[in-house]
Amino acid sequence: MTTQQLSLDLPVFLIRIVIVSFFSIGFIQFFQRIWNDVFDKPNPVRTTYWGKRLLLTVLTVVLGTLIHLDAMWFIHNDSAIIYHNWALFVLILPLLFDGFSKLELGIQIAALVSIWVMHHDPNLFEPAILIAFVVYILLIILLKRFRHEIMRNWWLGVLGASVLSALFWFTVPVHSMGMHVTVEWALQAVILYTLMVAFVLGYWIRQYREDQHRRRLERLADYERGVEHNSYADHQQELQTIFSTAQANESKLSFATFDLDNLKAINDRFGRLAGNAVLLGVAELMKQLLADSKVDYQLFLTSGEEYNVIFPGRSAHDVLPIVSACWQGIRKSEFAYEDRFITVTTSVGVTEVRQDDTTINSLYKRADDALLKSKQAGKDTITIDGEIVVENRHEKDLSEYCYFSQGVYDVQDDQLPMYYHELLLRTYDATQKRWILPDYFEIPVWMQITLLKELMAHTSIQRFNLNLTAAQFNDIEVAQALTQFANSSEGPEQLSIEITDLKDSQTTRRISALYRSVNMKILIDDVGSDNSFELVSGALPYVNGIKFAMQNLRQSTSEDELAERVAFWFKIAQKNQLNFILEGVETEAELAMAKSLGIPYVQGYFFGKPAPVKN
Repeated sequence: MTTQQLSLDLPVFLIRIVIVSFFSIGFIQFFQRIWNDVFDKPNPVRTTYWGKRLLLTVLTVVLGTLIHLDAMWFIHNDSAIIYHNWALFVLILPLLFDGFSKLELGIQIAALVSIWVMHHDPNLFEPAILIAFVVYILLIILLKRFRHEIMRNWWLGVLGASVLSALFWFTVPVHSMGMHVTVEWALQAVILYTLMVAFVLGYWIRQYREDQHRRRLERLADYERGVEHNSYADHQQELQTIFSTAQANESKLSFATFDLDNLKAINDRFGRLAGNAVLLGVAELMKQLLADSKVDYQLFLTSGEEYNVIFPGRSAHDVLPIVSACWQGIRKSEFAYEDRFITVTTSVGVTEVRQDDTTINSLYKRADDALLKSKQAGKDTITIDGEIVVENRHEKDLSEYCYFSQGVYDVQDDQLPMYYHELLLRTYDATQKRWILPDYFEIPVWMQITLLKELMAHTSIQRFNLNLTAAQFNDIEVAQALTQFANSSEGPEQLSIEITDLKDSQTTRRISALYRSVNMKILIDDVGSDNSFELVSGALPYVNGIKFAMQNLRQSTSEDELAERVAFWFKIAQKNQLNFILEGVETEAELAMAKSLGIPYVQGYFFGKPAPVKN
């Protein structure tokens, strides 16, 4: 083929690529739609299922063979390469899909073998052709074996298509199927097939990924609605029957409650769909692990982050290895959401039926009590009827945590001295070799106190604001430990508590009384952004101060609107005789605004980023 011939044939060649790619994309979309109905739809109608499954085989094997035979009988010019390549594509397509049985796969491979045999009939048993045929079959098997990698790596599919096409066309005899196959013709056929696959596969992989992403989002969005249909209320009668049977037969029955640790932190950090992805992944993992245990069980949910398992005929200690396997499986797994891999731990409470139990609710109560003890022990723990039996000590290694300090500065003094340290928890990432935000913040209270003592030894300013999560703030034992420390000779000059999540004013009133008894102060953080006036107004009589975080609103609010909001909340603080801290001060102008309003305390990057305290 001369340069002049290539120039003359190029427009025709490009038109052929467009035509065959256009029809191939239409075919692959139609094929995938049917495949989705067969293999990706829950509880399909049986007759429709087998009819559509048969249609998939007909679409590939019958259609591919008919295209090939039609080209063989009626088309003997260079246009034949379009049809022969398309037949080859149609027959290879199913290799990239899951779900087909060995029989269906065998029929598909047999059709590909028949195409080879018909094209290579004149030279079929020549040694070089036989070797090429073996490589051809091996490549088909590899395409099937690594189909998932191809869907992730477009270039693998294109490379495989190029090699497969070259094996096919460069071994075809000169006279084959009514065609006169020259080297130039074979080269054009290989280029045509490779470019067609490159275009079609690129388009299809993109559509496939978007479809998979959409389906995953639908599953995640439906997860919480699915919880409603798999709840304790839905199974109450069934569970009561199991319980009554166990009591009547005096047989064993155990109950385990798994509660994911710090799911809210995952939702806040990565978004609600990411949290749902973790919930969905944990549910699927638990089903798999429980099925592998080969014991009778019932798995159901009572809330979005709690999984309950009932084990008929088993005592609590009988099921401990199974519960431990689920606990360990969850904490060692990574749950994918988009380009992130999220880890999570779980706290577990386990109990078993007793003779004096009257309803299944008795088991629920004891399991909840055991779960609470697991949470109070620092989470990531298994408790059986008040006894901690499995605990992750590594996660509670003090060397992995430290408090960074961000200063709170006194604007009333022209020298702007630091007045408080706000304590910000960090954990050490050995891979990145730096301190980062922890995945969860609810470390045991004894660790908080120990870390605070270490920081106190390195600073002359003995006033600290300690951040607590809602669970920590509502925990009586945490409050008792912190107040005891603050009131001891080892305690700092002033220890204040910062909270972001408010449950209700009654809880705040009850807990705040403990802290007030030793002159500890309570501050509500993120007012005006995470915490609206309606949410915090009922708690204002029981706290000592509020913090307004400008960084939470800077991107969505103009400077004038931001200044108005700051002024509004400062007036709220003054009206209720509360301390006010303006957080997120980053510029000289923002500092000047705070001074002009008479705000007493500020903090932010203008004074420096959070850092460890050193002598």
